[in-house]
Parts: sequence; structure tokens; C-alpha cells
Amino acid sequence: MRVRDLRTVAPFTSLRRLGTRYLDDPRLRTLLDRYATYTGSDPRRAPAALATVPYVEQTFGAWYVAGGLRRLGEALHQRVLDTGASVRTGADVTSIGLAGGRVDHVLLADGERLPADVVVANADAAHLYGDLVEGPQAAAARRALARTTPSLSGFVVLLALRGRTPGLRHHTVLFPDDYDDEFDSVFGTGPHRGRPRPVPDPTVYVSAPDDPALRPDDAHESWFVLVNAPRHAPDDPAAGVDWDAPGLAASYADRVLDVMAARGLDVRDRVLWREVRTPADLARGTRAVGGSIYGTSSNGARSAFLRPSNASPVPGLFLVGGSAHPGGGLPLVGLSAAIVAGLVGRA
Repeated sequence: MRVRDLRTVAPFTSLRRLGTRYLDDPRLRTLLDRYATYTGSDPRRAPAALATVPYVEQTFGAWYVAGGLRRLGEALHQRVLDTGASVRTGADVTSIGLAGGRVDHVLLADGERLPADVVVANADAAHLYGDLVEGPQAAAARRALARTTPSLSGFVVLLALRGRTPGLRHHTVLFPDDYDDEFDSVFGTGPHRGRPRPVPDPTVYVSAPDDPALRPDDAHESWFVLVNAPRHAPDDPAAGVDWDAPGLAASYADRVLDVMAARGLDVRDRVLWREVRTPADLARGTRAVGGSIYGTSSNGARSAFLRPSNASPVPGLFLVGGSAHPGGGLPLVGLSAAIVAGLVGRA
């Protein structure tokens, strides 16, 4: 890399400093800060290189999958079947066994042992190296992960709403007056150092696609509502929040709806039903440790560029997905799959 290229990437400049330098309108600076959350990070610590995300969005646009993102999974499933491969679901992996220092088999919870020369793991890297793989290579990977900051999590309210909202866009973001308090609350920094908490006045993201496949019927709407949240850490209040605490999920969902109402989007009297998903639910459903959506955050000049490698230190074991290189979000996860496909082809 040439020196001037390194200067352009600005690895030691934060996204916040970049916005302060080039944007006069505080609303635009807040909007730029938002892109740090695309990697589960704090804009005051995330690298300025994340400004490439809004550039790509504004230059090339964004695409929506009719029928929702599950259609991607269904299409991939069918493609796998078409190639002659088999798919097994509900098979709980308890360990990845080694022989001679390389991958040898996968052990399932029911005791079945599946021989394997190559394993491609979509599991969260912290879960993979912490729970599924033993040996000195895995221990080194665990130590590296321990030096990073886990990404933030998310609190989700799925809403079925009576009637339709005139003029509603596909995406709506409702920002707070004090954006810094959100990141201090989530990561336990600043005035909340060592005490992460549910954000009392969070940024609220609403996804409301005008898609007949996702609505209860044509007369009503379905919304995906997301706010940034601390990780689930029931035994360590310095690391996160016990999202399984009695009544917390329901009361915080009410709080989110109240915040939306205060910012001009009041749907409280239109709710047909709702479903709440907390960081604890995310951790249980995906085994992302603590419900961290993106594995490690991009907090710090080095962390964004030192994610777990796609080729693990264990021969025959490859990592794909949001916790591995190059990062989270569908575009980057797709790139990780392309990288791993090439690596497996040369293995």
C-alpha cells in the first residue's frame, strides 16, 4: 500500500472525528455516526474507514429481497440440494475433533460422529474457539478474542399494526438528543463506566417494507423495530445486562414504544400483537456469545482490521459469517463465503 493510500484510509482517525472535520450540520454528523453501529461499534472509537458504507449506499443503492431475507436462505437451501448435497437441521454440534493437529470429525449431541476433512463453521468465533475446539491453536485464538471489545447487541420488537401509516418509508430512524449517552450506556463507558444499561432514550430503527408477503393482510402493517442494546451478561453486570430479569423485556418494549410516540410515531393504540426478542434470546437462538450481533466490535484503530481469520489456525477449519473477516452485514458475510470457498478449493 502506498503512503497516500494509507492516509486516505486514515486507520487512526475515528468515524466521529471524520464527521466533525467535514460536516458542519450536527444532524449529518449524527447520521454518519449511525454507520458505526453497522459493525456493532461506537463511532467515537470505530475507524473512519466505515465511511465507505454510506458511500456505497449512496453510489450504488440498496436492494430489497421480496418476501424478506428468509428467501435468501430458502434459495441457498435449494441450491445446495440441486448440487446433490444433503442438509441436516437440528443437529446440535458439541465439538470439532482433531487428529494429528487438524480437523478430523464433528461430534453431535446425540453421540453421532461425522468424519470430516474440512469444517466450515458459521458459528460465532467466540463460541467456536471457546466451546467447540480444543488444542493450542484454539487457545491462541481465544486469547486474541479476549483482547477485543465484543460488539453491541440489539433489542427487537416485532409489531403487527392495525391499519396503514400514510407516507411511511421502508426505513425510519428516530434519533435521540444525546447520542453519546446511547454508546456510554451500551458499552459501559463515560458516566456509566463499568455499568452497561438498557438505553433510556435510544435511537429507534423501524423497518416497514411494503411487502404483501410480510403483512398480516393488505389492511395492516408489520414492523421490525430495533434499538441498540448491551450484551446479555447475567453473571457480570460490568459486561452487560441480565435480559432475563423478570419483567425487563416487557417493560423495555413499552419504553421503546413510548420513545417512538414522543418522537411523532405513536402506534401504541394500533398494536394487534407484538413479539419481543432480547439479547438473551439472540444468544440462545444463535449462540452468539452474549448476543453480540457482529462478534467483535470495530472499537479501536486495530480491531476492525484484526477480525478472526477465515482460515483458522487449525488446519481444515474455516470460519465464515459475521464474526469472521471481513465483518458483519449481508454484503460482508457474502464476501466471507466467497473467500472461504476459494480457500477450501485450495486446501
